[in-house]
Amino acid sequence: MTQSLDANTLLQVNAVFHGFTALVWLIMAQVFRIAPRAALLLATAYLCIIPALLCLDCQAWWPAALQGWVQKLLSLVGFALMTLGIRRMMRLRMRWLDIAGVAGLAAAAMLALSFSGHAAAALALNSAGMGALTLLAARDVLTGGRATLLPWVRAFIVVPYALMALMLLGRSLSLLWLNEHRPFFVQGQHASAALAWAYLLLTLAIGIGLVGIVVTRLIDRIEYMTLRDPLTDALNRRALSAELAQLQAQVERGQTHSLVMLDVDHFKQINDSLGHAGGDAALLHLVAVLRTSMRDLDRLGRLGGEEFCVLLPHTPLPDAARVAQRMCEALRRSPLIWRDQRLPLTASFGVAPCQPGDPQGDSSLAMADWLVYRAKALGRDRICVAEPGRSLGRELPSS
Repeated sequence: MTQSLDANTLLQVNAVFHGFTALVWLIMAQVFRIAPRAALLLATAYLCIIPALLCLDCQAWWPAALQGWVQKLLSLVGFALMTLGIRRMMRLRMRWLDIAGVAGLAAAAMLALSFSGHAAAALALNSAGMGALTLLAARDVLTGGRATLLPWVRAFIVVPYALMALMLLGRSLSLLWLNEHRPFFVQGQHASAALAWAYLLLTLAIGIGLVGIVVTRLIDRIEYMTLRDPLTDALNRRALSAELAQLQAQVERGQTHSLVMLDVDHFKQINDSLGHAGGDAALLHLVAVLRTSMRDLDRLGRLGGEEFCVLLPHTPLPDAARVAQRMCEALRRSPLIWRDQRLPLTASFGVAPCQPGDPQGDSSLAMADWLVYRAKALGRDRICVAEPGRSLGRELPSS
């Protein structure tokens, strides 16, 4: 009696923990809007598992033929939803057929075995299905964490999933073939308290790991936001300065980099005629067009207002001039569409090399800025490129 009570108490503690965890995920989804879809899936998953933990004798509520099939089905659905929530949280492609296939096959087999009176086999299929779903979740954590988590952190987070899967698959095997190990896995025996303890500890570890993943994502998001312009998603001035300082350090070691600065022509008129919403749309359109001419290693930053800078690593000045020319021509070919109007959008460009002896890149930026205003003085919608021995630089001919 005492041993059974110990197992029951542990399972009730498990149920309370699942309820608390579900509440935490609901708060994350509805109040803080942190990974809301994944959090809702996880909250629902924890709620589905509670009935199987809260009452060991609930199968008496159902017809004898079912042998607690509904209770087992809820736990299986809970594991399926948890696997789906983890997949979404890890930002993997939302394929659900493998999860639905495992859960559906296990559920159908459980129902068939329950109606045929094979309760132990039905419970074994339930455990096997949950074990397979746990392995899918472990794989998703390993795959999705490659970009954001260190290898040892991923391994540490995955260990509880692997142990949970082994425990569930071991329970399934004991119910089907390994009868001598059945007392450890089947509730109502002395060793079931150990099983309840193992499930509680592994559930705690999995929950802590999931919260850790969310916190990591939140920190990454905050860091990303501190480095980005909130309107255009280009680098802000602080982030661009840090990137430029890194390029300047490489220039001191003999590498060649360049930068392109540009300023939108007649932007004040755009703001005055279209309003601030139209001005914002013009800047977003500009950034989208510029990015079509950029490589993955190039960096686009907003210096302020309508002024932008493109850092071009490992790019000599002549090649940088050609990049600016492509950008200029792309803008000419891509007018802004605003409220069914086609409005021309152009910019003036200044192209300069990253110079040695300029640790923060201030001289390079100043040269490019001066060339932008030289381009505006020459009539706008054109490109001026720095040239040794010519203080005014040179204007690129229009194509």
